[in-house]
Amino acid sequence: MSSSPARTAKRRLLERLWVVLVIVYGAGRAFVVWKALGKYGVNPWLYLALDVTSSWPYAVATARLVTSVIDREFSRARSWGVLAAVTFLIPDIYILAVAREVPTEVYVIVIAIISLLALSAILSLFVKIRNGRRARSE
Repeated sequence: MSSSPARTAKRRLLERLWVVLVIVYGAGRAFVVWKALGKYGVNPWLYLALDVTSSWPYAVATARLVTSVIDREFSRARSWGVLAAVTFLIPDIYILAVAREVPTEVYVIVIAIISLLALSAILSLFVKIRNGRRARSE
């Protein structure tokens, strides 16, 4: 389905704003990781680099996933969904791979945070898709 020029421009603007927000959020996460996990061998600068570099494709992928589902382009949506999932997990996999001598409760907390953030991201996608479809039908 093709979109009107106004809708396309609005989508691009929203996508760019989303990218900026995700990158800023990633920088904030890096600060928390530095304070909480730096003493366990997690390099906050490498984490920041991974988070910021994966934030851009994550943000683009989630934005395009939403618009692909709204437009009922499910093949494209699957591709964007896979990219979103992979880029969402990259920084957290780094933490789990390099952290040394971490108490079990810290692992539990990190995995719980990853799970809650993933659930929140999925719910947010559903809300954005629902709202986008509703706006499109008006």
